[in-house]
Amino acid sequence: MPGPGRTVTRAVAYGVAAVGVFVGTLVALPEPSAPGRGAADELPEGSFAVIGATVFDGEAFRADHDVWVEDGRIRAVGASLEIPDDVARVDGSGRSLVPGLIDAHVHTFGTTLNDAVRFGVTTVLDQFTDPALAASKRAARETLERGDEADLFTAGMLATADGGHGTQFGIPVEPVSGPADAAAWVAARKAEGSDWIKIVYEDGSPYMDIPSLDPATIGALIAAAHAEGLLAVVHVSKLAHALEAVDLGADGLVHVWGDTVVDDTQAARIAEAGVFVVPTLSVVTAMSGDGIDPELLREADGAAASRMQRETLANRFPDLPDEARPAARGETAIANVRRLRAAGVRLLAGTDAPNPGTGSGISQHGELRLLVRAGLSSAEALAAATATPAAIFGLEDRGRIEAGRIADLVLIDGDLESDVSASTRLVAVWKDGYPVARRIEEEVARSIGEEATAALEAPDATLLSDFEEGVGASFGVGWQVTTDRVQGGTSTAELSASQGALRVEGEIVAGGSPFTFPWAGAIYFPGPVPMQPVDFSGREVLRFRARGDGRGYLVMLFSGGASPTVPPSVPFTAPADWAHVEIPLARFPTAAPGRIGGLAFVATALPGAPAGVFAFELDDVEIR
Repeated sequence: MPGPGRTVTRAVAYGVAAVGVFVGTLVALPEPSAPGRGAADELPEGSFAVIGATVFDGEAFRADHDVWVEDGRIRAVGASLEIPDDVARVDGSGRSLVPGLIDAHVHTFGTTLNDAVRFGVTTVLDQFTDPALAASKRAARETLERGDEADLFTAGMLATADGGHGTQFGIPVEPVSGPADAAAWVAARKAEGSDWIKIVYEDGSPYMDIPSLDPATIGALIAAAHAEGLLAVVHVSKLAHALEAVDLGADGLVHVWGDTVVDDTQAARIAEAGVFVVPTLSVVTAMSGDGIDPELLREADGAAASRMQRETLANRFPDLPDEARPAARGETAIANVRRLRAAGVRLLAGTDAPNPGTGSGISQHGELRLLVRAGLSSAEALAAATATPAAIFGLEDRGRIEAGRIADLVLIDGDLESDVSASTRLVAVWKDGYPVARRIEEEVARSIGEEATAALEAPDATLLSDFEEGVGASFGVGWQVTTDRVQGGTSTAELSASQGALRVEGEIVAGGSPFTFPWAGAIYFPGPVPMQPVDFSGREVLRFRARGDGRGYLVMLFSGGASPTVPPSVPFTAPADWAHVEIPLARFPTAAPGRIGGLAFVATALPGAPAGVFAFELDDVEIR
């Protein structure tokens, strides 16, 4: 389906991008609760010792070592430590003890911080989130008090062009118009509390065309960041942009490119400049259709995985053209990491979770495997997830197992030195010396919407609505207005039936709330109550006729209940004359496209589909 619709979805999905903050769908999400204590009650806290483990201290494996923790900090590390008899002990024999993992590329919203810590990621480096959210989490990282979330360090708002990558996710972004704006823009971010500056060098080519910062502006931003004492990292997806960012003085590159393999001379150039790289192989391979993260859920403790983790792991990037999803792109990225490692470039483990195909926390274990696949040893991969990011980002109290560091620790059943894939066999996680509850208990699961709602069998009728007798439907609740007002937005929509068609019109208003993904339109509920899922698994295609103002729209598929992630969507265009639209259900980027709790036909405010008034009509809607 040509036209603006494809541009909209590519903008939502395009490569290694921040995930949207659509954290409430069309109904209000209940407030997430902390997981129950569960097995964590059986583990010592505050002051204790792990005895006889193989300790990875951030640099190397140390066999048969003890680690003594006192009041939330590591007191001593060594073989056969003299530890008082009254100190609680944890048996480390046959086990590996590593520092709390650090994910060097995440995006924070919903339950991501709690999801991360349950899987041993005790610190996250967020590469773009709402500054107000970041401010609310800052105090937790400064204390050793009991908590149930990973510590958050973040770039806060990113630097991008007006309408450029990063402006499509509902978080208000102050664009940078040119070099003259750079110093003031960076100073404002530092005042907001940004721990470093992230800059977007992304024009979308060859898959789409979006505005990008020019080299002069990028150079000015890097210089301004350095003048303020901040690191400057640059989002890239092409080798040419990566090399240019290096020449402009970037400290790091967030994402490895998949368009071509870096040669030895170019890799040496990056290394000699002292530039680090966060490859985010988890999301690059997920985009290519060959990600490994779904298998992690089968190997890890399923009771520790939240609904959000399960959904984002199962989701796929929507509607990418064939040339954007070849497995070769993922293999090219791995080959690039192999070349960079050989050249001596510092590599940091980061996942870009919770993008489709990834899950907060759990995907860091997949990233370790991918780094080993790219030629790193187990020790090098673990250093990339612990000591290296801690050193580069100035986190002097974590990332290593040594005296004085905070007791963020992960105990693994098995020998990580010989097999990094053992990292999913988590025995215990301590955050600030306190054990982390890893199971989401039944009553807590209910409170955060973990229980799946049973799907009803779809009626035999395939026609949902022909609108000959008004705004009605052959089964289910039928059609209702849906807008971003449930999240604090101000977009509007109205429905009416005229001449045997459903008319949907209204206005998209961007920037209504820091956590608003702008949308407005019509939603069809096939069940007896809104969002009650109905099983259409025997059907293959959604068909309807559409006409309208020529802009691109989205069909969003809701599987039922509140969703913590952006719902899977497919674009369509509403031309001036009636057009038949046919969308195979398999095109919706979700594990179960036949499970439908709602179908929303909406306008959004994204590149290629700007805010403002809209109008379109639907007719003869059916699922066959």
